[in-house]
Amino acid sequence: MRIESKVNEIVECCITDQLDLNIHYLSYMFSTHILYNHNANFYFSKKGVDVIAVKIGDAFDMWRAFCHEAGHMFLHCTNQNMMPYAFNMKQEAEAAKFALLLMMPEKLIRRHELYEVQEVANYFNVPIDMALHRIEMLIEQTRLQNVNYGVMR
Repeated sequence: MRIESKVNEIVECCITDQLDLNIHYLSYMFSTHILYNHNANFYFSKKGVDVIAVKIGDAFDMWRAFCHEAGHMFLHCTNQNMMPYAFNMKQEAEAAKFALLLMMPEKLIRRHELYEVQEVANYFNVPIDMALHRIEMLIEQTRLQNVNYGVMR
């Protein structure tokens, strides 16, 4: 739940609706510089300045890349060039999960009662498969909460 907690903190602090879910606004709120380039997506911090590099291309791909790299910024403080492959893969999976949660925050899903996959896809302007994955994550989260509280047998 560490990733969920971090995303929920961010959402609570600075996201009121889907219009806030964009690179320009969130980079401003995170005090992060954006480096648009033609080669790669990555994150680095230099002398206390956070920089997210986003490869220029399709607007949705750029948004997803920004959210993924923001995941590295908020969750990780390692240099992936110096870490074992398996550890890097763990961090990549965490950043991917962070991106999915940030792109479709639980708070907005619940507030607008977006419980159908198509509704989630339309509201957040994401592909159906991403919306489906997000709904499945919420269902699993609810199931785990019920198990932890002894609601399910």
